[in-house]
Amino acid sequence: MEIMKENGNIKKWGNTKGIVLPKAVLKNADLKDKENVTIKVEIKEDGKKRIIIEDAGEDQLKILDELAGVIRLPDSFSVREERNSRKQERLVKHEVHH
Repeated sequence: MEIMKENGNIKKWGNTKGIVLPKAVLKNADLKDKENVTIKVEIKEDGKKRIIIEDAGEDQLKILDELAGVIRLPDSFSVREERNSRKQERLVKHEVHH
């Protein structure tokens, strides 16, 4: 189901290329600044290529589900909270050394 459609241009940034995503697209996709995403390329039967951007959180939860029985995480464990905590620790460490 298509919610919205926008046109864009591929632009060069240094040695890479990128597409600026309009604010409305990000809002409709419920993606926030600095959120981890998974980017996939699919080739349809008619040969057209499609780039799919998904919230990476789903993949992380899938990996954790696959690890069930291998490791036991507390019920209160949150990937997002753990990531934020580690990020904060790195920022504090960086501030202390500089």
